[in-house]
Amino acid sequence: MILWKILIRKMWEIMAKRGIFIPKDKYPYFEEIQVEYEYFQGLSKQQKRRSYLSLHLNFLATSDYANRKVLEISSAGIDWVGEALSAMNLRKYSNKLKKYVSLESAFQSSRIYTTDTGEKIGPFPEALEMAPKEAKKYVKEKSRGFHSYEYLYEGMMFPAPKFHISLFYDWLYINALCEEANSGVLKYLIDGGYNAFTDIATKALNSQARSAALFVGLEMLGLTEQARDRESYFKLFRIDMQKDDFVGKDAYENVQVLQKDGSYTPLHPVVKQTVDKEKVKEFYNELIS
Repeated sequence: MILWKILIRKMWEIMAKRGIFIPKDKYPYFEEIQVEYEYFQGLSKQQKRRSYLSLHLNFLATSDYANRKVLEISSAGIDWVGEALSAMNLRKYSNKLKKYVSLESAFQSSRIYTTDTGEKIGPFPEALEMAPKEAKKYVKEKSRGFHSYEYLYEGMMFPAPKFHISLFYDWLYINALCEEANSGVLKYLIDGGYNAFTDIATKALNSQARSAALFVGLEMLGLTEQARDRESYFKLFRIDMQKDDFVGKDAYENVQVLQKDGSYTPLHPVVKQTVDKEKVKEFYNELIS
């Protein structure tokens, strides 16, 4: 058993691969680049930082992406704006409660789940007033045995179409970023010139790094305000609510289709690892010194 665990750990270290999200100035307004990197095992902030720096350095080592400015969006980020941009920390005004709540709590409270037999559960309005981690844990426990189906937020229904499973999460993230409570971090994001985003801790279908890249892509085109309105947002992302599958004209154009099991076929070649662990450690030590 011990030997098997060691082998699994070594496989993770050798075969780690994660996506980096890049804004685009045309539909679907972002793209994902898969990058191989050496994973630093451990739950400490130091190890998490080394892991995402390994991801960044391997990405930046390629000529096509060498001039990108990459931001890690998570609590592990060295740059404060990365942590401030996380769903746990962004604020979203609740018209129902007449106060700000966390983006994560707003998202979790809106989830509706189903089973293969059609049984449904959700939404979970009680999660709206919970702390973000508590809300996430609460909904996860309530929905065991179910799978994500759709979302209901302040009377508005959002589907999860195959070509844009994270449709609601992205819309909520865009709106939260534009809230007055987040004006400081929004200014830093735009003025900072970031044009590539990661979230080393998340493998979920809904990714704050993807949402941030999508936001910047829309901002490049001056479409952010338009995207905040549900109906205009649906048009931008080619959603047809009159169809059972919600697929509008050219909805699959340049879309990397993400399956609900997390698998997909990349649109771009995987960036191979070229930076080893020792170089990452050296870079990390210089960065924090």
